[in-house]
Amino acid sequence: MRIIASIIALAASVMSSSCSAEQAFKAPGAGRWYPAGRKELTEMVDGFLAEAPDAAGKGRPIAIISPHAGYAYSGKCAGAAFAAVKGLAYERVIVLGLSHGVAFRGIAVLKADSYVTPLGGVRIDRATCDRLLEQKDVYVDMPAAFSPEHSLDNQIPFLQRALDGDFKLVPILIGQADGDLMKAAAASLRPMLADGKTLLVVSSDFTHYGRDYGYVPFKDNPKERLKKLAMDAAGAIQKLDFDGFQKHLEITGDTICGRNGISTLLLALPKESVGTLARFYTSADLSGDFSMSVSYLSFVFTHPGIPRALEEKAMMISEDGQKMLLSIARQTIEAAVSGQKAPAVAVDAAELQGQQGAFVTITKNGELRGCIGQFTANEPLHQVVRKMARSSALEDSRFEGNRLKPADLADAKIEISVLSPMKRVKDPANEVKLGVHGIYIRRGYRAGTFLPQVATDHNMTLDEFLSTCCSHKAGLPPDAWKDPETEVFVYSAQVFGE
Repeated sequence: MRIIASIIALAASVMSSSCSAEQAFKAPGAGRWYPAGRKELTEMVDGFLAEAPDAAGKGRPIAIISPHAGYAYSGKCAGAAFAAVKGLAYERVIVLGLSHGVAFRGIAVLKADSYVTPLGGVRIDRATCDRLLEQKDVYVDMPAAFSPEHSLDNQIPFLQRALDGDFKLVPILIGQADGDLMKAAAASLRPMLADGKTLLVVSSDFTHYGRDYGYVPFKDNPKERLKKLAMDAAGAIQKLDFDGFQKHLEITGDTICGRNGISTLLLALPKESVGTLARFYTSADLSGDFSMSVSYLSFVFTHPGIPRALEEKAMMISEDGQKMLLSIARQTIEAAVSGQKAPAVAVDAAELQGQQGAFVTITKNGELRGCIGQFTANEPLHQVVRKMARSSALEDSRFEGNRLKPADLADAKIEISVLSPMKRVKDPANEVKLGVHGIYIRRGYRAGTFLPQVATDHNMTLDEFLSTCCSHKAGLPPDAWKDPETEVFVYSAQVFGE
């Protein structure tokens, strides 16, 4: 017997309690560097994306260089890079900005749970952030650097409008760094770019020319000379030529503010990557005043060995894989209720190594006795099942004082639900498929979910499925799913049990 309603009730209570303690970082640039209004910002960013030239190249985009000036100046240039990833889905996006206002050595990582712009919140990949911060000789916890910083911030609305589905953000600011530090950072980022599921965005404006910037290497024909300076830098960048880029900086003194981020990118990219210049112009081209100018360039880096649109892998776990996971869950639960440590189990099966969410449900004689799960993971599936099995046996708050005992195990049954990655849908009425999709509905700090089986087990219509999830699980008005400000995600589940 499937205790779907109980699974969902627990999930909603877990999410509600965790959300109340969340740390949300509010974007500092709204109303300064880009519009503070959702509608105006959406229309502006969508316009930049729509009119961008084609710079996609062949293969999967895995990195971007984008400017960070006010959108009125650099928005078209940024749009040319982000248009190359429009409609694509990524599990993780690393944004590498720079600190303009706070001086420090090292690379700062933001410790928060979400990053909130006028377009809504983006979940932060805390597991990756924490893992980077463990490298204390490279990464630092420097929250003061993020509060006033626009270089990272200006990239987020473009990501929110360009990418398809949900993604997790890794916000990073690079401070003072030498070659060794950049090489160490590149080594930590490189593995995440190998499979095409991570996008690296480096934020940088290019030449800052004029007396106020302290850089006037020439006075005659500045328009053409600025272009030549830009193309010299672009040539090295497109070739992934780290040494050539360093030589350009040394010879010309080129005032590229994100030079450290670009250098780190060139060291981190797989050697097969292909760089494409997406767009170039200067602020003086817009203002007509070449006595003061900032150059804007954007780039797209693709991996020709990875298809542009990653096909969603079949999530089906084989019969042998199911037996292995159920065995792991059974052994873990038996050890947990007996106060013992679960035996170590070697798991070599490739299908159980994926980073997938899962729920583990325990019933006795058809009655729920425990159910806990998680929707995303940064560890192999078999480890997720092990953790959720133990939590279901010992940590389900509804059974406080009535935990499973060793004597209960003979009649206990275990069910596992393995979840696919979540994908945001923009038209739930037409994109949600009853009996196929589970739904996760979020607005602000309120969220709730229904697994796919809820609709069929309770003979729900699509409207009932969405509306009941809003009202009973997320604590929202029943028709909140129709509001564009409410985020609706879909996922599928493979359910199997003893």
